[in-house]
Amino acid sequence: MQEKHEVRLSFEAIKLPPVTDILVLGSHYQHGKLGIFESLKILAPGQFSSFDINMEEFPNIGIIFVSNRILKRIDIDKLTEVLGKYVFPYIDEIEAINVDLSVKKSFVGIEL
Repeated sequence: MQEKHEVRLSFEAIKLPPVTDILVLGSHYQHGKLGIFESLKILAPGQFSSFDINMEEFPNIGIIFVSNRILKRIDIDKLTEVLGKYVFPYIDEIEAINVDLSVKKSFVGIEL
């Protein structure tokens, strides 16, 4: 009997920090909000703001970290409304979820 091995290999450069837009932490995420907060301070100083989520309908969500460049385009209340509708219901309380968000802003009727 002849033995064969098949090896598949792929690799890519990692991004630091691994979060680009939004990080949602479940309310019982094992590393906790302080651990992640300190990590982001080291990996991406001044690039993220944190917001505790205390919404009765989402006890599974603890905190979100949002890129400051996102916050320049959309305010936190509108952002949490979108996340509450499309993201929060699908996250387990022990998870950390990276959310990619693209915000396009346009202006109509500009007179020169």
